[in-house]
Amino acid sequence: MKLHPLSAVTRSLQRGLVAASMAFVLTGIGRFAAPELLGSFALIAGLFVLLFAVGVAYGVAYYYRFEYALTPDTFDVYSGVIGRQEREIPYRRIQNVDVTESIFHRIVGVAIVQIETAGGSQTEATLNFVAADEARRLQREIRDRRARAREEDTADGDAAATETAGEASAEATDSPSGTRHADPEAVADRLSREGDLEPETTLFELGSTELLVLALTSFQLASVAFLLFGFPIVEDLLVGVFASVTGIEAPVDALTGTPDLAILVGLLAVAFAAVTMWAVSTVVTFLQYYGFTLGRQGEDLVYERGLLQRYSGSIPTDKIQTLTIQENVLMRALGYAGFTVETAGYSPGQSDQGPQSAIPLADREHTLALARELEPFDELSFTRPPKRARRRYAVRYGLVVLGLSALTFGLSVAVPAFGLWYLPLVLLVGVPPAAHLKWKHRGYCVGEDHFVVRDGFWNRKTRIVPYYRLQTVIRQRTVFQRRLDLAHLTADTATASLLGRQDATAYDIEADTASELYELNRERLQASLHGGN
Repeated sequence: MKLHPLSAVTRSLQRGLVAASMAFVLTGIGRFAAPELLGSFALIAGLFVLLFAVGVAYGVAYYYRFEYALTPDTFDVYSGVIGRQEREIPYRRIQNVDVTESIFHRIVGVAIVQIETAGGSQTEATLNFVAADEARRLQREIRDRRARAREEDTADGDAAATETAGEASAEATDSPSGTRHADPEAVADRLSREGDLEPETTLFELGSTELLVLALTSFQLASVAFLLFGFPIVEDLLVGVFASVTGIEAPVDALTGTPDLAILVGLLAVAFAAVTMWAVSTVVTFLQYYGFTLGRQGEDLVYERGLLQRYSGSIPTDKIQTLTIQENVLMRALGYAGFTVETAGYSPGQSDQGPQSAIPLADREHTLALARELEPFDELSFTRPPKRARRRYAVRYGLVVLGLSALTFGLSVAVPAFGLWYLPLVLLVGVPPAAHLKWKHRGYCVGEDHFVVRDGFWNRKTRIVPYYRLQTVIRQRTVFQRRLDLAHLTADTATASLLGRQDATAYDIEADTASELYELNRERLQASLHGGN
């Protein structure tokens, strides 16, 4: 099967423009090699057209040489113009099949299909573009065949266990414990029958109220990029605001030797930046999570979201490693929370779609109930770090404030007109409450089947790790923690290593308790590995 014909058009134009841009590079080289030829407009234009034609021809050839196929066991992709590349992706290794549709895609009826594999650091295969109906068919068919492959693996495992025990029978055999093993022939017959997965069951829909609350209470890094790239516009706006407040038309000249005005402009800049980032975050979040729905199909969670760009994907429940309940300070005040999941080799943020939220925002009790459907955990009762950890946080924050004051004092020495060097010392008033809030919102909970940690005031995250998902347990102590008899304890799972991703860590707990939990987690890990959990 081939891609949509529109793929040939867009790829050809893209390749043609990239190749044609080389004409300007060659012209720059010719400035030194043959300066007498630079005056020939016909030569430069002809070079541009020639390279554009070569790029277009390559794009067309790539389209005709690109093929994909669904085989009984693998999804195959054949590509390459000069060098031929063939890829076979086993269905059982496929982690997710994402379908992306922008407004342009929906107008012309196409979509982008991305196939991710377990443990892959990048997208294994991208179909850019296929017809929208074909994209849905591929997504559905690959999910169906992946589920069948996993059932076949289970059936083979049962058959091997039955054969080893010498208890195989034509239909099913009772084990000493009362467990009945499925007949491999019966399983194979069931898998051979045509048909899709069971119909999708809707678990959650993001309502308009929740969407508005989510948009107003979320922060997106895209807002920072918008502010940085839009700095010239921001600068002009700040000049206008400054002129309207002070009546001074040339703030840069007026600031010379006028520290008070400099502080005023600085405060205006900070306020404007904060409002701008909040507004951009609101718009981005609204567009990203508009129409969010979460359903269940077979063993997968399936979701759709997005207004301008529509995303569709799945989360394999059998690969879930960690559940994270997220509540920023505004969400907590309004009684809302959300949760995300991390799966083996595929964590939130690994794809180009950004974080995968199982539930972006809902009533807190509803969120916990939905999270327990994926991983049944007990009621959460947290043990906070000892109070001397709170003293440690206060000392740390106090040193930061004193360091900032030292910098402003140095500035006052270099610029005598600046006499407000002591202004950062006002922040010392906030050190005790900041240390208390940090201590208050940290803690850990040891359940029968899960290890749970909590951290964060502005954005509190509660990470729930099943013992059977543990990879290793790490105990850490810095030189400063040894003096206070404190330690960190980390429960590490098989999620992808991403920039900014934090493991489930209990911070600054009693050193003796950390040792006990270290041994307890190791014992329960071993018990789960040997089927004792």
